[in-house]
Amino acid sequence: MRKFYLLLLLVLILIAPLLSLPRPTTAQGLPWQDKSTPFGVVAALGNRVRSDEIPAAVALMREAGIQWQREEIFWHEVQKEPGGPYRWDGNEQGMYNYDLAISAQRRAGINILGLLTYNPAWFKGKNPTPEEWISDWGDYVYQTVARYGRERNQITYWELWNEPNLAASGYESGLYTVADFVRILEVGRAAALAADPRAKIVMGGLSSIWSVPPSEHYYDYFDYLDRVGQLGGWKHVDIIAIHPYRPDAPEGDAWRRDQSLTFGQEMQRLDDILRTYGAKPVWLTEWGWSTTRSWQGVDEDTQAFFLVRSYLHAIAHPSIEKVFWYDFRNDTWPEAPYDQPVYNENEVEFHYGLLRRSYPLDPNRADLRKPAFVAYRTMTEMLGGLSLREVIRHGDEGIYWHRYGGNGRRVDVIWRTGNSIPALEVACECRQALVRSWNGQVQHILTSSAGRLTLHPDALGAPLYVEYDQPPRHPAIFEATGHSLGGAFRTFWERRGGLASFGYPLTEEVIEPEPGTGRPRTVQYFERARFEYFPELRGSAYEVQLARLGDTALQRQGLDWRSLPITENPDPGCQWFPETGKQLCPPFLEAWQQAGGLDLAGLPLTDAFFATGATGGTYRVQYFERARIEHHPANAGTPYEMQFGLLGREQFIRYDRMP
Repeated sequence: MRKFYLLLLLVLILIAPLLSLPRPTTAQGLPWQDKSTPFGVVAALGNRVRSDEIPAAVALMREAGIQWQREEIFWHEVQKEPGGPYRWDGNEQGMYNYDLAISAQRRAGINILGLLTYNPAWFKGKNPTPEEWISDWGDYVYQTVARYGRERNQITYWELWNEPNLAASGYESGLYTVADFVRILEVGRAAALAADPRAKIVMGGLSSIWSVPPSEHYYDYFDYLDRVGQLGGWKHVDIIAIHPYRPDAPEGDAWRRDQSLTFGQEMQRLDDILRTYGAKPVWLTEWGWSTTRSWQGVDEDTQAFFLVRSYLHAIAHPSIEKVFWYDFRNDTWPEAPYDQPVYNENEVEFHYGLLRRSYPLDPNRADLRKPAFVAYRTMTEMLGGLSLREVIRHGDEGIYWHRYGGNGRRVDVIWRTGNSIPALEVACECRQALVRSWNGQVQHILTSSAGRLTLHPDALGAPLYVEYDQPPRHPAIFEATGHSLGGAFRTFWERRGGLASFGYPLTEEVIEPEPGTGRPRTVQYFERARFEYFPELRGSAYEVQLARLGDTALQRQGLDWRSLPITENPDPGCQWFPETGKQLCPPFLEAWQQAGGLDLAGLPLTDAFFATGATGGTYRVQYFERARIEHHPANAGTPYEMQFGLLGREQFIRYDRMP
């Protein structure tokens, strides 16, 4: 019955005369679009992830904070013969299970853009005209939208076709002219709305071409869009999709056959077309850089930097709503066995992913996450739920500075492309600022001077996040620092010594990358320690652990404890540790034991020695893996005779001394 209804609808469309082509009109100014959920990726789980690994892929997507995913539903995989049945639950190899992939993502709170492509299985390798399969196309669109739209309420946005301006997916896939693509849009939109009146149509994404001369097989997407507009295609879509791949950095000015174009200039040209045929939101449904070892690639850190900067540039452009990074996981040859992926460092298409290719897909695998994945996760953690408030600087003196806000938070993102390291003065009207690197690692905590501070973007090209006066996450707030403490960290803090052992919290809980793996680790900084949370050890004595701040403090002083003299004959009453060759003697031994010994402070890295404090006084100290214990004889007989050093404050607090 559905097909009969659809065919009737298509007949009406086919016989409707085109009395005249639309004349270009000047549209109103481009509105600032809805940018509340801009963070997307292309993962195509149904096509690229086997059914048994879809839960792991979705868990990684949630970890990264992905808001949108483009799910490519291949027509030739779900319907093998004209008029034949549709298969939505996969083949014998566990691939193309769209029911499972879509349901798993929606349960995880991930929005889906459904991509409907290409010509049918029964015409693969042939050269039919679109009219030979256009009614079947309409039925495929209707059946897919009805299933995942109206019936299951899982997908509302549908992208019709992919890169029709390129030879492989345009001319060689049955769309011989721009008019053929407009027919795809016209019939597809009618079918989608017949299946689900709420459906929103995205024009099939058009890709940049930088070096190939435009022809009847390869169209510059500006020309293609203009022709679509002239042929009346604009009225068949709600959203315009672009794939603005670039051969250079997001801020670059690359040569495009007859002229050079920055990304901003490219989008301004697109805006001119929008003003001509009608203002519509723009989605970048593919964009990325490959880490191939060939000349077309960038190194993995650069890919991570480009990722963040490309999203920020796109979000700052008024007409752009969403960006879909291409792609989520490194690819392999489609013909390769799933459990034996082919890996080629010189193949460009294999290295766009945020994840390295591996089998099995194990979220705990140490080498799975590329730096770009960690950068994406940090970006969504820092900016998710916020909106762009101001672009403070846009390239002047090589500085880019974007300000975000919302939900009681204020975050600046700063990066530099110039060689000089400027001192950026900020009238933040804040008490402090938490400065984090592109991967989420806390660099330092700036304490302002009269509501002003100075920022130094040290690393070339690397985005820096600055959050002003982190809002408390828990009800228990310490007035001394304005930060809160809750959950497992509060339980640990209270049971293992509280203020005397750890001091006040200097930050709220933040996500940092685990060294060597990039896996997310929830941490919180205190005056004397850094807490790290291990959910995999929940319920054990090691659920919360201390970072190696003692070891780090020695390194900052240029000391390698391994090079220090070894105590070969321990003194009486002392405990000797063969792992480090150091001894622990009273009163440090008793203080170490009372504080929790190995579990809390760790092994001694030095023997006790005399040091000079900030006020000029001299006292004995001893460094451990996670702490520094200090002996203050002036406080003899009080609880403050033996103290943990303020390693957290010393290493991370910076006081701004602006003139």
